Amino acid sequence: MEGLEQFFIMLTALAGSTAVWKFFESRMKMKAQQKKEEYDNSDNTQYKEDLKKRVEEMSVALEEANQKILKLTEEVAELRTENKYLQKEIDILKSK
Repeated sequence: MEGLEQFFIMLTALAGSTAVWKFFESRMKMKAQQKKEEYDNSDNTQYKEDLKKRVEEMSVALEEANQKILKLTEEVAELRTENKYLQKEIDILKSK
């Protein structure tokens, strides 16, 4: 009978420790989830996300502006060359 009592005591202790572990595990998960929600809803996080979005938009706008500047620079160079040749032709026509 003594062996049977020890078996039930051991089984009860094992079931109890498993239940305690599950309780603490679920409690830790809830706390972690709560901290994550607080972090996601904090003003700093929203501010950081807004800044990231703005930086991304500005990077795209800067790239577009750089492309436009390169195109305009190319056009100015072409016009200068064209102006140079037209000026030479005007000088030739004036000398005739």
